[in-house]
Amino acid sequence: MRIKLSANLIFVTDILRAKKWYEDVFGMVTEEFRPPEFLQMRLGSNVFYIETANEKRASGFRDTKVGGRHSAVFEVEEITEVISNLRGRGVTVVVDPVQQFWGGWNAVIADPDGNEFILDEDR
Repeated sequence: MRIKLSANLIFVTDILRAKKWYEDVFGMVTEEFRPPEFLQMRLGSNVFYIETANEKRASGFRDTKVGGRHSAVFEVEEITEVISNLRGRGVTVVVDPVQQFWGGWNAVIADPDGNEFILDEDR
């Protein structure tokens, strides 16, 4: 049996605003755009489905959660500089850089819908 991660799913309320934010903040590239419900973006080899809640979703998949911390962790270099830059561009910083017990550094940022992402620097 072969299992691999195929995509990360993020729910938002405004697909156009999300497209601009993910391009500007993470440098994601749009692969497919079907407003107002669906956006497929790529960051390196990672795929992100960014969607709004809609009745077109199959039964059992209509319940969506906008906001909160996601399991997507983004690797950065010089985390303090990255946070300073993002804060200067108006990005919400939820948790400033903090050293974790294993030695690495983490910070948390949020998109306009309150979806939170961990930034990680391993020193």
